[in-house]
Amino acid sequence: MKERFLLVTVLLVTPGLVFSPSRVPKGTQDHGPPMHLKRNQSAVTGCLTKNSHNEYELVDGKGIRILLYSSTVPLDTYVGQSVTAIGERSATPSTDTGTERPTPHFKVVDLRPASGKCSK
Repeated sequence: MKERFLLVTVLLVTPGLVFSPSRVPKGTQDHGPPMHLKRNQSAVTGCLTKNSHNEYELVDGKGIRILLYSSTVPLDTYVGQSVTAIGERSATPSTDTGTERPTPHFKVVDLRPASGKCSK
């Protein structure tokens, strides 16, 4: 009886291990180097620009502006390009005095080119 129970258990558990959902479907695999985000990090993608105050801004696909800053990544070399920035979003966004809308700040620790075009 114990042998039969063990055999049934093995037959029921094995398919779950073989067809585990931790595998990435073929169509969603990233072809670039993996982005390793730490617990408090996130990634944002958009066009990197410089505003009239000489600040770096990333404008995402929804038109949201995020102020970028970094002491380690040369942001200037990516101005005008579509990029993915990895880093930490500020807990409290500042308010732009011209629009009175909150503008999130983002501390960049890594920056990579992204697909897409930036409009001039």
